[in-house]
Amino acid sequence: MKLLRSELISEFNHKLFDMSARDLPDRGTVFSDNSILCELSVKIVQFGFQISGELKVTPAYECVRCLESSSDQLTLPFKLWLTAIKEKPAEDQDLIYFPDSQDHFEMNEPIADIISLAEPINPVCNKRCKGLCPNCGTNLNQASCDCILDEQNNPWDALKNFKPE
Repeated sequence: MKLLRSELISEFNHKLFDMSARDLPDRGTVFSDNSILCELSVKIVQFGFQISGELKVTPAYECVRCLESSSDQLTLPFKLWLTAIKEKPAEDQDLIYFPDSQDHFEMNEPIADIISLAEPINPVCNKRCKGLCPNCGTNLNQASCDCILDEQNNPWDALKNFKPE
């Protein structure tokens, strides 16, 4: 998604953009809905432009317990600054170098980064997910199994004797 310098100078407010997830650089994210809705606002600031807004995106994540794919629509707020100054100001801000000679700014990289950073470390399909049987691999959310777990030969039992100093 390209933002022209002339658009940035106009300081638009709550402008809607619809883009395809296929246009984003590959960060390993799988999307259940190919459409990404962006609501952006631009403001001219002392050292360049401030772009803020929200992304509405529907990524699909594989549950770490049952390995099923699940998806939820996420609303991701963001704020970034475009500047022609190569030195970073005192405030801790997300600055992107945008020289005066450049006539447009490509939003695909920052959008892909924002979506990638929102991915949970351990995604689960729901809080009550029972996972897979460690013996036979049956998805315990869909069916039960007759496996009897060997509680006596658990390799994690060694940790019960661990006493930190």
